[in-house]
Amino acid sequence: MLSSEWPARIFLADEHPIFLAGLKACLAEQPDIQVVGEVNSSAQLVQLVETAAPHVAVVGESFNGVSVAEGLLSALPAHRVILVAEEADALRAHRLLAMGARGYVLKQSPGSVVLKAIRAVLRGGSFFDAIEAPRTPSRNGRGPVLTQREQEVLRLIALGFSIREAAERIGITTKSAETYKARARLRGQRVARV
Repeated sequence: MLSSEWPARIFLADEHPIFLAGLKACLAEQPDIQVVGEVNSSAQLVQLVETAAPHVAVVGESFNGVSVAEGLLSALPAHRVILVAEEADALRAHRLLAMGARGYVLKQSPGSVVLKAIRAVLRGGSFFDAIEAPRTPSRNGRGPVLTQREQEVLRLIALGFSIREAAERIGITTKSAETYKARARLRGQRVARV
């Protein structure tokens, strides 16, 4: 985000008014963030987000048990959207990532995590703290074969993203992504030899 666009314009949408109020209060403490709109109904969500023209929209993934994520991402592909989910679902998170979501966090996450996600997306990256793939134990049972970051990089590459795009999606440098990819390959070779 360019400094001329300060403060960052944030739109909030969730079916739970209490959650919205708490999130709005958390963001109000940040001098570089301005909430430019909020809604707790999915009826005009796409129209309201488009009208508010936020830098980032923080949106509850579903309203009354019905997903609004796909509709929003399809209707506004150029908008930066962080989805807030009720529970961790790595498969769903990956599908939404492929559709253009820039962030995916759990509703149970503290406000600091949502702030971290907003700031990562404003910098042009992505934030997916809710993607917790099961760790693969090594053959000797001494822990994971791959670190979480290595798994994230490989997952994005497997989804068809280039190393540069993968790095941008998770908010790291291309060089770091290449390092994680190389480490994952080395770990895989060591396990194959055991």
